[in-house]
Amino acid sequence: MREYLYKSVLYNVYSNNYCSLIVVIITVSKGLLMSPKQNTSRFLPQKSTGAPRSNVYSRDKDNTDTQHEETLEFNYTSNNNTLNLNAQIITPGDASTAHSFEHYYHDIFTKLPYNTQRAYISDYNEFAIFCKQSGIQGFTNDFAHNETCIKQYVDELCRSPLAYRTIKRRLSALSKFLGVAKLPNPIIRSAYLRDFIRLSLIENRKYRLSHKQAVPLTIEMLEQINNAIIPDSLLELRDIAIINLMFDALLRADELVRVCVDHISARNNTLLVVSSKSDQSGQGQYRFVSSSTISMIQEYINEANLDPKTKMPRELSDLRGLHKGILFRRLTNHKTALLPFDENIPSHMANVLNYSSVYRIWQRIALRAGITENITPHSGRVGGAVSLAEDGASLPELQLAGGWQSPEMPGHYTKQANVKRGGMAKLSAKRKR
Repeated sequence: MREYLYKSVLYNVYSNNYCSLIVVIITVSKGLLMSPKQNTSRFLPQKSTGAPRSNVYSRDKDNTDTQHEETLEFNYTSNNNTLNLNAQIITPGDASTAHSFEHYYHDIFTKLPYNTQRAYISDYNEFAIFCKQSGIQGFTNDFAHNETCIKQYVDELCRSPLAYRTIKRRLSALSKFLGVAKLPNPIIRSAYLRDFIRLSLIENRKYRLSHKQAVPLTIEMLEQINNAIIPDSLLELRDIAIINLMFDALLRADELVRVCVDHISARNNTLLVVSSKSDQSGQGQYRFVSSSTISMIQEYINEANLDPKTKMPRELSDLRGLHKGILFRRLTNHKTALLPFDENIPSHMANVLNYSSVYRIWQRIALRAGITENITPHSGRVGGAVSLAEDGASLPELQLAGGWQSPEMPGHYTKQANVKRGGMAKLSAKRKR
């Protein structure tokens, strides 16, 4: 196993010493936690040389999971030499900056979803590495300097193969960082920088539109899966239920892994999505679930609540039962029972699914059903939207189905579907071309 040490080191002068505020240690087998689109020659993290591995979470996984360990750690030290220092994101300031980060970490950061924590830290790390490798001083109390620093970073991002939305997210993370650090934020206050970012991203977005999005899982492909696979094990019952639910409710992977048993209403054919990317307030959204999908979920629950050895129902106190809590969980090595689940354990340590697990489920189902397209967890959401648009769903209906607050993304699918109903499409059909 190769070890990589990711560090986002935030400097602050206190008694003539530097204080490292955030240290992230991620141990990964078989590669980095990076998109393959990234320029890894520029953003290659330093290899760990005996770095401490305290408080590293290890999890039992089924055979389909690649073992890895990861932790988000908040450390203080006054000795730079022990940190194998690799990046600078802010320059020395007053002690209030350190206190601001400490309060934000304890009061807010630790309450954010685990994947959100990882995304923020990853974005800070990338900016810190950019500053160091470009010889740029980190953020300071100088407004003009911060403006120039971000402008150069935007230039670099727009030259990279990163997706439009990834760039937007990174800039949003930096804006959040400046706010927490109580440093001048030109992303908000500078009209020049705002226009520069907007125009640069518009140009970048036009380029990105030529790239492929997730392959949509259309209603026809879903029917092909359901006809080809007759589930005869707990593993297949779970996986088929996942594919159908993600299509019906247009779920993202991070929404799926948080679905609980009591979030589904068979009476109303609804799923309550407690929190999602498009529902930052956490008020929750209701999505439609078909009767056939509810039947699949119920069959999966019934099978999970039977002891595979005795064929007797599990007791309510049995942690391997599926009476409450997270719906889709990891299985034992024999794929005949769920691993014990304790709702008092943090989700990233419990026996629940993550994005990698869901991705492998989609790949496995595609192989079993003979689907040659490279469908991924986002294919259900994209495919559901495309199928609805092609069936004539209105924009408000699309927004309701997928929980979109803005009409921009579902409007994109509507435009695609309308092409098939355009004049040239009608002429081609009339002439049988």
